[in-house]
Amino acid sequence: MRKALKIFGGIILIIIVLAIIYILTLCFPEPFFKNKITVRNITVYSDEEIPAEINEIAKTAESRIQKSAIYKNEKQRIFIANNIVRWNYFSNINHKAGAISYVYFINNIFLRKTDIKNNRLYGPSGKTATGDRTLDYFMAHEMTHRLEFESMPWYKYSIKENWVQEGYSEYIGHDSQNYESALKYYLEVPENAGAKRYTKLRTMTAYLLEKEKINMADIWDKINDYETILKLAIPDDKPNIVNQ
Repeated sequence: MRKALKIFGGIILIIIVLAIIYILTLCFPEPFFKNKITVRNITVYSDEEIPAEINEIAKTAESRIQKSAIYKNEKQRIFIANNIVRWNYFSNINHKAGAISYVYFINNIFLRKTDIKNNRLYGPSGKTATGDRTLDYFMAHEMTHRLEFESMPWYKYSIKENWVQEGYSEYIGHDSQNYESALKYYLEVPENAGAKRYTKLRTMTAYLLEKEKINMADIWDKINDYETILKLAIPDDKPNIVNQ
């Protein structure tokens, strides 16, 4: 019995040590990314050489978050994991995502494989994201999640994905696109497209901010009003209005 308890205790200790090591690598992942470049407030790290085009991409991403009402002038750290093994390690259970912002871990953002020269990010399928889902969009989207976290008490920030947080990050990530443009784009995106849900959330958020004039301090409380806001932002007769 004592031997079994000793073995069990040893296993628990190993698990704890591995968990601590993993968290530390999330907080301080620099040794895994040998290349870096700083553009204004954004430092981009990569496991591959960083093309010069990253300068304009980072500037564009930063200019988008600067338009946010919750913007803070602070340093941002973005890590590009082009190697699939490295990406799976840092993304963990979120390995099918395009990008991740660990808001609790010292402002670190992780992106999967990118095509910096063409301002694109590769999706889980191995193909680059299309349409308006550019690399600067992904960067601005994830940086907005950090701004969201810092704009409210930490215990109010939902670890689970919710439509308000995603909708606002979409809104800022797409350069504060106005409601009418967001709605038109949503209606044009095919129903089976992976971006369809995100364009919907962007449209709903734009509606709240521009039509309802919701204050940023109150927008986070709208999480339970999804169906109501959806009907207001995207009513059945809206396609006819937009296409006039």
